[in-house]
Order: sequence, then structure tokens, then C-alpha cells
Amino acid sequence: MGLLYIIFSSNSNKVFDVICLWLTISRYPDRILTLELSKDVIPVIFISSSRSVKHLTVSSLEPYSVFPQSQKWLIVILTSLAGIVSPLSANIYFPALNAIKEDLNTTTELVNLSITVYMIFQGLSPSFWGSLADLWGRRPVYLATLLVYMGACAGLALAPTYWVLLVLRMLQAFGSSSVIAIGAGVVGDIATPSERGSYFGLFSMGQNCGPVLGPVLGGIISEELSWRWIFWILLMVGGAFFVAIFILLPETLRSLVGNGSGHANPTPLQWWERRQQAKKQQKRDLEAPATSDTMSETSTIANTEDKRSTTKSRFLQFPDVTQPFIYLFQKDVIIALVYNGIHYATYYCYMTSTTSQFTLIYGISEIEVGLCFLPSGIGCIVGSFIGGHLIDRDFKLVGKQAGFENAKRNQLPSDFPIFKARLRSVYIAAGLLQVITLFYGWLLYIRVHLAVVLIIQFIVGFANSSMFNIFQTLMVDLFPEKSATITASNNLVRCMLGAVATVIIEPGIQGVGAGWIFTIIGLICVASNVLIPVLLKYGPGWREKRMELLARKAEQEKQTQVR
Repeated sequence: MGLLYIIFSSNSNKVFDVICLWLTISRYPDRILTLELSKDVIPVIFISSSRSVKHLTVSSLEPYSVFPQSQKWLIVILTSLAGIVSPLSANIYFPALNAIKEDLNTTTELVNLSITVYMIFQGLSPSFWGSLADLWGRRPVYLATLLVYMGACAGLALAPTYWVLLVLRMLQAFGSSSVIAIGAGVVGDIATPSERGSYFGLFSMGQNCGPVLGPVLGGIISEELSWRWIFWILLMVGGAFFVAIFILLPETLRSLVGNGSGHANPTPLQWWERRQQAKKQQKRDLEAPATSDTMSETSTIANTEDKRSTTKSRFLQFPDVTQPFIYLFQKDVIIALVYNGIHYATYYCYMTSTTSQFTLIYGISEIEVGLCFLPSGIGCIVGSFIGGHLIDRDFKLVGKQAGFENAKRNQLPSDFPIFKARLRSVYIAAGLLQVITLFYGWLLYIRVHLAVVLIIQFIVGFANSSMFNIFQTLMVDLFPEKSATITASNNLVRCMLGAVATVIIEPGIQGVGAGWIFTIIGLICVASNVLIPVLLKYGPGWREKRMELLARKAEQEKQTQVR
């Protein structure tokens, strides 16, 4: 006999329920699993072929997310599209560098400095916004970051001098870069580990549209209109996403709404529905006699409203902005993020040098330079899609081999081989990026046909995006309750290393030539491969010790609260 669930609705006939319950227990007296019941909870009888008696709670039967599959995909698509804001703002800037230099009467080094400071703030700001999103909720922080971003775009469009442009680019990065960390938090809230790779793959596809659309739009706008119109258009884009998130995106932070069944930071529709339900309940309370059931329902609603009022105090709390930095002291985290960051910085060396090198070597216009960024961006999108499904495939395959076929819920067992599952295919993407980087500069040196270089950049984009998905998913697996904060840690490391790359690449090309500088960068990537065996060997032990420490800490806090 397999497993049998007998479910009794709390609204059904009470006598019939009792009869069914008695008949069930009479027939299977030695195979009933005990069930923890509470008032107004649907009772469930769980019959097993095993004679061992276990304890089952209602919470263990709850779905990880109450959002239907279609709504989950809608949420991921919306956060994915909103994630385009940060990379679009960064990449739309590249084809206009020469125009900005001439209009503001500055130098190439100073214009490149505006890229560097953008990346620095792109790395630092999610430490604040991500921690805030894990405290206040996803919706209010999403909307606040976009407000800051839109204000910066308006100022940049009107910037009279280079130094005003530089400061406002910092502010723009402060507002835009956090949509990725918050979006990753949303995906972590609704996705189980077994589907997390596919969801993060789709999530990354949106932000990878930035490298595709940004340079093309930047080149066209800069040449046909003015570089200032770049920022007016970004203001419109930010406004569109602000409205879409305000109307469509529900709150997903699990500490506030659980699996989505709770109520906090509502959308306009959720607020209206809640208001109508409250009015109907008040009307029923006035019309119905004061029975124990109606009194209980009224008490439940009152308690819910009390909880809502107390949760407002969270907006008076300030987040621990040091948490993303503290995570970097975890050995497995820093090793994984440094490895990922080195390869991300390598990718940014390609992006930063493309405008100057292609103009010098191939003599193409701003629009043509913008079009040359398309292959890399398309590679990122393809890498996100294929890499996401490959990550889920590896998870299920390794889980099955290790005897964890049903490891689908949020909290993975401490002995689940998560490092092996997530890093199983990392050498494919890393190997592609490393081998190509070793020879890329020499292809520029011999002035190989432009089509060859563009094909290579497509492969580089594919590899970079695949690696980002692998390590982003791994970080959320390690800290599922702090997905926005750990994403901020990831963003911090890769953007800091990317900022270093933007500083050194042009002087490096001028100093030793494009051939040698990319060979040196490739050798650094190859040398970093020693970090992966370290993660695979020691990572599981570090993770298990951390989980045991957190469990003891949670137990101590629970005992303190009881006292």
C-alpha cells in the first residue's frame, strides 16, 4: 500500500468528519501518523505502509510558495526586466565616451574615471539597499532605489561640467545597481533549490539585455541626438519600471509574508481586496449573532491587524549594512566570490577596451561601435538561458546520486553536496573564457577580421553569464534567508574587481600592448582554478559548521525568549 491522504475540510459536516475519522483509525490503527492540530486548520490523516509512528506538522505540508506557477514566472520576468536598469545605464555610456570628452572638454582618462566610480558605487550600494530589503521588504526598497535613480538621470541630462557628471554618475549607480540584489532576493523568496537555477537563468537574461541594447542605443542616441538624451531616455525607462513594480510586484520577503500568504507592503489591488474583505467581515459581525465562531473570526482578524501595526516599526529600524562585508569573512563565500569576480573583471576588460580598440584598429563610427557590443550581449542572454537549465540539471543529478531525490524545499540538509551540485559544470564556462583571453589580445594585434573578434566576444559573453548564474545560485543556496544581502556581497566583490579592471586595462594596453595584457589577465584566470578544488574539498565542512552554529544560536535565542 502506498501513501494515502484523507483531508477533512474545516467547513464540512462535523458529524461526517468524526465518522470518517473513526473509520480510518479503526481500519489502520497501527499506521496512523500523529498530526499536530490547531483551531481552524484543516485536519489531515496521513496513512503509511510503514508501522513506525512519526510526528507530522501542518507547516510541513504547506507549499513553499502560494503563488501559482504563472504568477511566479510573471514575478521573475518583471524583476528580470527591472534588472536591466543597472547594466543598461553602464553600457549605454560606452559609445558616448568620445562625445562626452569633447563636449565637457576633458581627457580620456577622466572619462574612464567616471566608469570606475560608477562600478565602485555599483559594488557598494547594494550593501545598503540589500540589507534594507531584507528588513523592510522588497517593494518599498525597490521603489526607493528607482526614485534615486530617476533623480540622478535628470541631473545627468543637465550636467554643465565634468565634475557634476562624475558625482551624479555615483548617485546613479547608487540608485540603479541595487535592483539586481533586490531582484535576486525576490527570486530566492519564491524559488525552491530544485528550480532556482532556471529562475536565476531567466532573471539574468533581463539584466544581460543591458550589454545588448545599451551600446546600440548609446551609439544611435549620441550620434543622432546628443549624449544628454541618453539620460533623458534612462529617466523614462526608470519611470516605466517604477510604475510596473508599484502596480504588479507583490511583497515576497519571507520574514514578512511567509510563503506569500501573509500581508505586508501590498500592491494597490491587494490593498483594495483587503479593504473590501474587512468591510464584509464588519458587516457580517453586525448582522450575525455573537457566537463563539464569529467571535473567534473577529479575534483572528483583530490579531492580524495588530500584527500589521506592529510590523510598521520595522521602518524605524536601520539595517546592518556591514552584513554583506561580514559574509566575506566566511571562507567558502570569499573563495567563491573572488573566483567569480576575477572572471567578471576579465569580461569588463573586454567591454572597456572595445570602444577605443575598435575605433583605432577598424576605424568605425559610434553607431557601428555600439552594434559591435551586440554579440557579447546576445552571448550573455544565451548563456543565462542554457546555464540556468544546466544548473538545475546538475542539482537533480547530484542530488539523486547522493540519495537526496526530494531535496526541493528551501532548507537543504547540511550534508547535501551543494558545492558539487552547483560547481559540476563550472569548468566548461571558465575554460572557454580563460583560453580565449590568453589569445584575444594577439588577435587584435594582428588586426584579425572584425567578424572573428565578434564571434569571440559572443563566446566570452556566454561564458561570463553562465559563471555568474552558477555562483549567484550557490550564494543563495548558502544563505536562503538573506538572499538580497548575500547578492550584495557578490556584487561588491565582482564590481570592486571590475573597477580595478577598468583602471588598468587602458594603461596596460598602452604599456605592454593588447596582446600581452590580455595574456597576463588570462594567466591570472588560469591560476585562480586552484580555488575550485579547495571549495569542493573544504566547502561542505565549512557550511556544516556554520549551519550547526546558527542552529545553536537560534536555540539559545528561543530559550531566552521563553524565559
